[in-house]
Amino acid sequence: MNIYLWKEDIEDGESVMTAEYRPVEYGKDYDVVNNPDKFQLYIDGKEIK
Repeated sequence: MNIYLWKEDIEDGESVMTAEYRPVEYGKDYDVVNNPDKFQLYIDGKEIK
């Protein structure tokens, strides 16, 4: 997900950061609702603990 400071920046501006919520084990069929502990948050590519 790309994060913007202003609604107007969405089409023409640059995002201020990128957030990803990825599974810890690639290729597994976990879903985030039932297995939130199997996912990790990343902001701008850095793992957030």
